[in-house]
Amino acid sequence: MSRFDILLNDNDIIVTNNDLILAESDDQHIADTINACPGWWKENPTDGVGILRYLKGKNIQQELAKNIKLQLKADNYNSSPKVTYDNTQTLNIDTNVSL
Repeated sequence: MSRFDILLNDNDIIVTNNDLILAESDDQHIADTINACPGWWKENPTDGVGILRYLKGKNIQQELAKNIKLQLKADNYNSSPKVTYDNTQTLNIDTNVSL
């Protein structure tokens, strides 16, 4: 079972034929949750991982994975995130979510 919402592209609403587009929004919602800091959403003030707070942090993989798991669980996702770095030290997050 997936969630549906208004489709966004780079945080802009997509309009086709003068109408909003509804689409599966799980990936969009998860990305918003990971990017958002607590307090960004008036209706859910504790929602958000605040990924930028971890920028240039050392030994953050466990803390980041735990925070992602807690935030997604609060949104009713089952999640066992895998946080890894590749050879170029690029952060990769596999959320492994299901509803």
